[in-house]
Amino acid sequence: MIITVNRHNRPLRRRPLVGVALSGGGIRGATHIGVLKGLCDNNIPIDMISGTSAGSIIAALYACGYSPYQMRNLLEKLSFQELIDLKITTSDLFKHGCKWILSGRFRFWSVLPTGLIKGDKIENFFMDLLQKRTVRNTKIPLAITAVDVHTADTVFFVSPTPAFRARNIANAQFFHNAFLYEAIRASISIPGIFFPKKYRDMTLVDGAVKNNLPTDILKHMGADIIIGVDLGYAGQHNYQLETVGEVLVQCLEIMSREVTLLKSEQYADIIIRPQPVDVNYKSMGQILTCICRGEQAVVSKLSDIRRLL
Repeated sequence: MIITVNRHNRPLRRRPLVGVALSGGGIRGATHIGVLKGLCDNNIPIDMISGTSAGSIIAALYACGYSPYQMRNLLEKLSFQELIDLKITTSDLFKHGCKWILSGRFRFWSVLPTGLIKGDKIENFFMDLLQKRTVRNTKIPLAITAVDVHTADTVFFVSPTPAFRARNIANAQFFHNAFLYEAIRASISIPGIFFPKKYRDMTLVDGAVKNNLPTDILKHMGADIIIGVDLGYAGQHNYQLETVGEVLVQCLEIMSREVTLLKSEQYADIIIRPQPVDVNYKSMGQILTCICRGEQAVVSKLSDIRRLL
């Protein structure tokens, strides 16, 4: 709680600490910008923030002081094609196919690399944008999630707070001094799409593997009220899976949905679900549509949020 005292040291009012958790969602992650704008425009305080995958990007920017308006401008000017560094080409596939035939291995994918996108360009972009800032040097407390494929531990890149209770989270590791660009790069590492992020002795992949809506960490950081923003799969039919990447992402979303239903919701006081289901992962031109959906979703939950506050 935030407590204000008068000159006689008596409490005058109490305000609960509000934490906001942002889920993964690929291109649809731009919806989070609209949600944050809606909260700010309606004077809903955000005292701490967490994010997974696409949500980690928006959470990190907001924690560093970027306004929703600035984030929108940043996205509009960004050339996403310049951030993609494909590791494997058609000629590479041919070479790996020959290697598979000659090696006699049973599975073709056993000779493939660990991802299609190296991720160096994206990491360098955030390095230039955020410089040497760490999770300890943000304006409000921040938590970003990833998963170590060697140990199955959830890895939290998290700002230290007075109320932090790390011992209450099982199978987890915590890092308070990681650079933000490294934390983001780890959290967006969708298995099979991005190369995993090597950090210390760990191999890190997308936090959505275990925790797509990181509400639990906010509770352990001291949040009294937790607002979750879930852009994940909501059970709708999807008959437009045409590539390996789309199938992998869909499978990850199905798993993430189950984890969210079983785990994340028990910590959230409010769940906002903009559900931009008609926005394709390749539809870069629909960023503004996503942002508007986020704002509208906040309006629909505004009375519930104010009642809690």
